[in-house]
Amino acid sequence: MTESPRRSGYGNIYTPHAGSMIITVQRESGLANRTITLTQRQVRLLRVGLYVVSALAIIIGGSWFFLATQAARVPSLTKRISTLQQDVQRVDTLRQALADMEHRFQQVQRMLGATDTPPPEAPRAAATRSTASGTVADPAPAAGTSSKPTSPAPVPSSDSTHAPATADTSSVPY
Repeated sequence: MTESPRRSGYGNIYTPHAGSMIITVQRESGLANRTITLTQRQVRLLRVGLYVVSALAIIIGGSWFFLATQAARVPSLTKRISTLQQDVQRVDTLRQALADMEHRFQQVQRMLGATDTPPPEAPRAAATRSTASGTVADPAPAAGTSSKPTSPAPVPSSDSTHAPATADTSSVPY
């Protein structure tokens, strides 16, 4: 009678119903050999042990890969932090300069007797200046400078109702 390959233990060496496992070790150029016999229980423990070792290797390899990618990001993140710190310092400097300019502007308004609420400015598309030959666009600002005016100058209006404020020179002794 022929036995099926599954029952005779051929194919999968870890088949539980195949009986004990016999391992023979012999050197290529020697006569000495060693035979190791593993019971079914030992084969089961070997199989479970191999599964556990494989799972641990995968977990350790995955965590190492994750940590290696995070460590590789450190130099770029450090550079970005220093850039952001410089940006914060520039913004703080600009905020302080704006506060100083607003304070000076309010002083000038009080000195000229202007109202507390200035008329709204019309947005300008480009900075221009008037010359004898007509209106010409201002040249581009130098690198690192702002294209916005440094002081909020009021836009002159053509209305006769908004006459420019003049200083009273009759009480000034000369």
